[in-house]
Amino acid sequence: MSEIIREMPAYYNDYICTGNTTCIDVCCNAWILPMDPDTVKLYQEYPGEDGKFFRDNIMQNEKGEWLIKLHKDGRCPFLTDDDLCGVRLRAGEDAQIKICKVYPRERDVKAGDYRLNCLLLSCSEVGRMFYKDSGDRLEFVRTVEESDEEISPALKERTRILLSFRDGMVKALQDGCFDESLFKVRESVDSIGKILDDAIYFENNGRSEEVFSLIRKLLPDSEDLLSSFIENVPDIKKWIRKTAAYFAHRNILDTFQDGSIEGPLFSVFRSVHVLLLICLAIYKDKGSFDVDDMIESAHIFGNLFEISMHNISLLKEIRNREKDPEYADGENSELRPFLYP
Repeated sequence: MSEIIREMPAYYNDYICTGNTTCIDVCCNAWILPMDPDTVKLYQEYPGEDGKFFRDNIMQNEKGEWLIKLHKDGRCPFLTDDDLCGVRLRAGEDAQIKICKVYPRERDVKAGDYRLNCLLLSCSEVGRMFYKDSGDRLEFVRTVEESDEEISPALKERTRILLSFRDGMVKALQDGCFDESLFKVRESVDSIGKILDDAIYFENNGRSEEVFSLIRKLLPDSEDLLSSFIENVPDIKKWIRKTAAYFAHRNILDTFQDGSIEGPLFSVFRSVHVLLLICLAIYKDKGSFDVDDMIESAHIFGNLFEISMHNISLLKEIRNREKDPEYADGENSELRPFLYP
């Protein structure tokens, strides 16, 4: 038996999907998502009119994968006119496909004997909790669990070292120690332009297409606009510090799967700079910026960069097109592993 440390944001268990009441975008729109085998079996065997309704709205593609059959406008066929989940209303949460049950939670991010549960800012309700309800600093809850998994002392020690580094970085970010790096985007302008060029865009990103078009126009003058932005929106520093701590707390754990800390570190600061440019685009478009705009900015960032492994890789490293055509051509567009069936 081993002990596993589990950590989560203090607000993690407070999350409840609000459906159509406060969402910027309905997340059940335009996603072509694989179904897990257990849910396919449930739908195939479900009795009565509800079962027929479920079966009429799923399909197999040429690879034999079961998918939800979206309408021509991209809407999920199970959405009601009020943008609520018809599956959940008819048969309860257990009848939803795994992705719908999990999102926006990311569970069991693994590093040695450590497990992280977190909530993704691509969900506007999570953004509301993050920026409005949970204070100016990230707070976490840790528990210890029993596990049958065998974890070597050497791996436990590596985990302790990485967590010590990460937690120190999270504190320093929230204390403002990295402000000069967080709010200095000039050096990142070229790389961010390439990131936006190479990213895979999804159809349900709300008004992200408009925002990213604005970003491309303001890239050359972003540093000058940033000075005005910080002066006129004094809360932006605390919002960005907290968000940077969120990025660091999650992304540094990728060191274990990547085999290097360099990419995860790059991703923290590049994520902040992309997010800042989204904020600047909205600020320039509106002439003002408040906490609801911060929530929308995080939502737009998250929809593009929190789910696609291809887009996540762009934040870690700008790859040479000739040497790595797989990433340049956008073939590696799979979803983050926690979303897989």
